[in-house]
Amino acid sequence: MAALERKLEDEPFVAIGVHSPKFPNERDPDRVRDAVRRYGVTHPVVVDSGMQIWQQFGVRAWPTLAVIDPTGRLAAAGSGEPDADSLEAVVRRLIEQGREQGTIAPRELPLRQEPWPAGTLAYPGKVIADGERIVVADTAHDQLTVFGHDGVERRRIGAGDGGFADGDVAGARFHHPNGLAADGDVLWVADSGNHAIRRVDLAAGHVTTVAGNGEKGGGSAGGDGLTTALRSPWDLALDGSRLYVAMAGAHQIWLYDTTTGHIGPFAGAGPETVRDGPADQACFAQPSGIALGPDGRLYIADSEASTIRLLEDLDGSPRARTVCGSGDLFGFGLRDGAGPDALLQHPIGIAAAPDGLLYVADTYNHAIRRVDPRTGECVTLFGNGEPERLAELFPGAPLSPAGPDTPCLFEPEGVWVAGDDLLVADTNNHRLLRIELASGRRTAL
Repeated sequence: MAALERKLEDEPFVAIGVHSPKFPNERDPDRVRDAVRRYGVTHPVVVDSGMQIWQQFGVRAWPTLAVIDPTGRLAAAGSGEPDADSLEAVVRRLIEQGREQGTIAPRELPLRQEPWPAGTLAYPGKVIADGERIVVADTAHDQLTVFGHDGVERRRIGAGDGGFADGDVAGARFHHPNGLAADGDVLWVADSGNHAIRRVDLAAGHVTTVAGNGEKGGGSAGGDGLTTALRSPWDLALDGSRLYVAMAGAHQIWLYDTTTGHIGPFAGAGPETVRDGPADQACFAQPSGIALGPDGRLYIADSEASTIRLLEDLDGSPRARTVCGSGDLFGFGLRDGAGPDALLQHPIGIAAAPDGLLYVADTYNHAIRRVDPRTGECVTLFGNGEPERLAELFPGAPLSPAGPDTPCLFEPEGVWVAGDDLLVADTNNHRLLRIELASGRRTAL
């Protein structure tokens, strides 16, 4: 849609987003405002919290697009992502008809851009760390930010103006980078907005693209990384020469071979639903977080299903299995328990600790959950389901300890286990937190 808006910027055309929420957390206009700001949406967005517009247009799926002609009549409609060329042709034809019929009266609309967040980070996504550094996907700044463990910023990777270009770390361009993996001085980046996998050599100071061509792909059997179109890669997990990719847009897990440069589907049949079983028959729903456990399994935050999944027997006959969560696209909430009795709400981040426990950024619950994959038990550690809005806090005020009974986060998307602490990307508060697991003591880095 953004491309069409740019093409028709001098024409009497306007796109209007209608946000009809699935999750309770999405009904708050402030959440929509954050999403508009984060993704650079330049057209007006209506918050259809009561699903009234959805019902009036007979919508049955996300996304659905409707084209209204200059007289206010419905000219075309359809679900799913439209073909860009066909959509442009329809709109241009309606504009021409409107001119011929005299039904178009162009005038400026009183629109304004949402203000940009101030500070070091803007909607940080994933976070990883080693003994030398902490790396944060500074998503809305279109950069990676490198910190020392003392919280001092050491380096920025990417020009920060959005785009798709390789080169030295200061001039390379990313677009909404998210997932990260590291092997010494080499970073692997899921460049979600560019539908690409990037390789950053910190020692050489250079960025290269290893998979994806910048275009959003559809179904693909895979192939050479640079000639295969990807679809919204969101997170990464590295195991030797095998780089697992949470391909959120394709509802699959892909595998990139860092030695041969081949990439292709590893698990997931493609439909957006929940189904356990052999990898090629299993189904996922917008997997957005992955982590390799010390048991050799790949753990998955299956976001749209609000469920934690796993892939086992990765070297043999991989199979998918549900660890906890309802396993239903419309089964979500905030409830501790084991297996299907536990409820989550659109978790995006997941990390595996050396003892085998999982820590989950339960994003729409504004919480951190702990999951024992051996029993399926899910326990809330920090956050009570309500957001802590940083703008409402007194600047410079000390942070109260985190716990399960008070707000302490605002849509966290990244989590990493660092010894006895958690590093948490407190996404909508534009900050990185260190939380001591034992005491809940919080420090903003």
